[in-house]
Amino acid sequence: MNQKATVKDGSISLQSGADMNFNLGLSFENCERFFDILFKANFPKLEIIAAQAAEENVSKLVFSTYKKLEERVELLELSKLAEPDVQHTFNTATQAAAKKGNKIDLNLLSELLQARLEKENDDYIDQCIEAAVEVIPKLTNELLSALAVIHFVQNLTIDNINELEGLATAMQTRFLNTCNNISLSKLSMIAGTGAGSYANVMGSNTFKEYLDRRYPNITIKGEDKFPNLSRFLNSYDRLSLHKLSLNTVGQVIALKMLNKIFGNLPLKSCLV
Repeated sequence: MNQKATVKDGSISLQSGADMNFNLGLSFENCERFFDILFKANFPKLEIIAAQAAEENVSKLVFSTYKKLEERVELLELSKLAEPDVQHTFNTATQAAAKKGNKIDLNLLSELLQARLEKENDDYIDQCIEAAVEVIPKLTNELLSALAVIHFVQNLTIDNINELEGLATAMQTRFLNTCNNISLSKLSMIAGTGAGSYANVMGSNTFKEYLDRRYPNITIKGEDKFPNLSRFLNSYDRLSLHKLSLNTVGQVIALKMLNKIFGNLPLKSCLV
C-alpha cells in the first residue's frame, strides 16, 4: 500500500500498490492488511488496553468478511476496493467494529461489505448498502430481528404455499422470539435511525389480510389450516409491528437477516 489520501467526511482513500493488488485475486493477507490500514488511520492514539480490545474487534470483522468474500468471490469485483466510496463504507464498518465489537452484528456487517463489491450492483443498490452499513451499529439484535419479521410479513410472498407453516415456525424461532417484547418506543427509534417510518395507526387481523392479499387463490384460509402462521401473525399484531414500514435501507438490512433462513436473497429483485 503506497498511498494514502484523506477525502471528505473523514474517510480514507487508499490506492492499491504492488504489495496489495486485488486485481490478482483474493487473499486473507490482503484483506487483513486493508482493514489494518483503516484501523490505524482511525485510531492512532488509543490506550494500550483499549487498543487491544479494538484490534480484537476488528480482527473478528476481518475473518468474517474474508469468509464472505471467499464464498462468493466469483460474483465480486475486488477492484472496487480502490474506489473512495467503497473504502468509505469499509471504513465506516471498521470504526463500528472497533468501537462496539460483539455489541453489533459483525456477521451482518460482513454480509453488507461483501454485497457492496458485487459485480451486478447498480448505483442505487450501492447507495442502499452504504446507508445500511451506517445504520447497523445503531441497532441491537432485538431491533434487527424486528426488521426481519416486518419485511417477511409486509413484503415477501412465498412461491410454495406448503412451505408457509415451516417458515412461520422458523421466523418465530429465529427472529420473533428475539423481539417478543419490543416496545412502541423502540419501533419509533428504528425509524429514527433511517431504516423506516413509524405511524401510530390502528391494526387489524393480519392473518386474514395476509392470506387474502398474498395468496388470494387459497380456498381454505382458517387458522386451523395454518396454526403456526396464525400464532406468528397474532404475535405480530400483539407487538403492533404494522406501525413500522421499512424503507429501502431497512429492507436491505432485513433481507440480509433473512438470509439465515432463505439463503442468499438477491437485493436487486427483492427490494420493493
